[in-house]
Amino acid sequence: MPSSLFERVRKVSDEVTDPRFRILRDHHIHQATRRLMDETFATFHGADRSFIREFQTGGFSPRVLELALFAALHEQGHTLEHTGGAPDFLIGGPDAVAIEATTSNPAQGASPAADLEQLPQGKHPLVPADLDDAEAEFVLQSAKALRRKLEKRSAQGHAYWQAPHVQGRPFVIALESFHHLSALFHTVAPLSNYLYGRRDVATRDDHGALVLTSEKITEHRRGDTSIPSGLFAQPEAAHLSAVIFSNSATVAKFHRIGTERGYGPQDVALLRYGSLPDPDPNADRPFEHAYVVGDYGPEERETFSEGFHILHNPWARIPIADGVFPGFTEHRLWDDGLVLTTTSRPDYFTSHTLVFHAPDARTRARDYAERYQAAATG
Repeated sequence: MPSSLFERVRKVSDEVTDPRFRILRDHHIHQATRRLMDETFATFHGADRSFIREFQTGGFSPRVLELALFAALHEQGHTLEHTGGAPDFLIGGPDAVAIEATTSNPAQGASPAADLEQLPQGKHPLVPADLDDAEAEFVLQSAKALRRKLEKRSAQGHAYWQAPHVQGRPFVIALESFHHLSALFHTVAPLSNYLYGRRDVATRDDHGALVLTSEKITEHRRGDTSIPSGLFAQPEAAHLSAVIFSNSATVAKFHRIGTERGYGPQDVALLRYGSLPDPDPNADRPFEHAYVVGDYGPEERETFSEGFHILHNPWARIPIADGVFPGFTEHRLWDDGLVLTTTSRPDYFTSHTLVFHAPDARTRARDYAERYQAAATG
């Protein structure tokens, strides 16, 4: 097996490689990304022999998710057992867990960049043109991806949790959405609504204070298609201990963290901007924030665990204790129907990364960050 993710694999020509892989492999701006990805892969002993081939061709996004999830688990100090097969990750030790990673994907034969051709003029490619329809599609595609894993059986007729090396461990599915160019725009909230069959309702009392209540959801609908809500409460999900979700286990995360570690060239700077939770208990909207990657001190820098959410199944036969995944944002359903969310540090709902390539790249990035903050607060 090649020692680098970017070495040419035998019988894999450029004509069949993913265009996103070619950009990552060939462009000067991705020097830090390539180095960090290769460093991570060098310690990823659980990866199978097809990993590099799939990373370079039709499985680019799913393999990036697996690499980022491995980096997060390694960062947290977990011991990973080699399975040589499914599921993707087996955590050993006192907090043993089995994790299978999956993604929602474009229709078969669709190009990752095909959506750009249908983009209305003036629209941002990463922001859905119709937010309500895109969210409905996100829920249906996420449900499809999760059910595909719940229904899968091995050649021996075993579900994931029935395999001899998995029995007795909590079983978790890790999910990221790539079915559309703008799929990463969606946050954990719509997925939480689907899994728990509840949604939060925000109102104001007579004094203007924010009041949260919860209402039950029976179905999710898009056009003529509908699915029942509340996957966790359904019998087929009894063996699903939790779902791990991320909308940021991407190339951009490796690019940012690699840049923070000093792996990038001097003429490349990154600006991250997006929406963060407002700490004001009466706030019902996030606030906008931007920063130049590398300007923060070591203790404030991004981690691989940031951006990962774990949604616990309250009806699971084998639950997972709090704190097993330090650094992940945790979500649990309370008896009153509200979802308790706990996080170790502020985490973006969604963010974008701008790349500046020029001799004065960092100066330009800082100037843009200042103007972005001024516009957000003005």
